[in-house]
Amino acid sequence: MPPPRGKLRRRQRRYGDEVTDEARVVEVVAYDPAWSERFTAAQRLLVGVLLTAVSIEHIGSTSIPGLAAKPIIDIQVVVPEVEAVLADLRSLELLGYVYRPLVFPDDDQHLFFVKDTAGMRAEHLHVFGVTSPVPAENRLFRAYIAADAEAARRYEAAKRRAAERHPDSRARYGAAKEEAMRQLMAEARLWRSSGGWRSAES
Repeated sequence: MPPPRGKLRRRQRRYGDEVTDEARVVEVVAYDPAWSERFTAAQRLLVGVLLTAVSIEHIGSTSIPGLAAKPIIDIQVVVPEVEAVLADLRSLELLGYVYRPLVFPDDDQHLFFVKDTAGMRAEHLHVFGVTSPVPAENRLFRAYIAADAEAARRYEAAKRRAAERHPDSRARYGAAKEEAMRQLMAEARLWRSSGGWRSAES
C-alpha cells in the first residue's frame, strides 16, 4: 500500500521502526491465489464486528492477481468515525488484531492493527475515517498496477531487489522501494487524469 503523498518518507520511517523491533526475514514470494481467500475469510469476520464500516477492501500487493508480494494481507476499512473504533477495541482484539498507535502517529484518521498467525505476521488492518484521502489513493494504486503489466513488472522488480538487499529489515526494505513507489504513484495519477481509471472500471 503506498503511503499518502507528501508524508511518505516520515511515515515509512515510523512504520519501519515499529515493525523492525519484531521483524522476521523479508521474503517476496510468487502470487498465491489463496491470498484472495484469506482476505475473504478476514472480511467475513470483520463485517461482524465493525458494524458501521462503509467498506472493507483488500489492498496492497496481495490484492493484485499475479503480483509477487510479501504474504501479508493488507485490509482497508473505512468507517464513519475512527474514534468509535478506538472507544472499544475488544471485538478486534478477540479476532487477534493488535492496535499499534505509534505506526501512523501523525494521522489521526488512520488506525493500524497487526495480526499474527502461528507466530508469523498474517495481516495488516488499516482503519480510516471517511474524510481521509488515503483510501482513494490506495484504490488508485491498486487499479493502476493491476491494469498496467509494465508497471506491475517494475513494481515487482523493485520489491524483489529491496528484499534481496535487506532480507532482515522491513524498515530498510520499505525505504529501498520508496522511490519506485513514488514514481508509480505519479504515473497512476496521470493515468487517472487521462481517463485510464474510468476505462478500467467500465
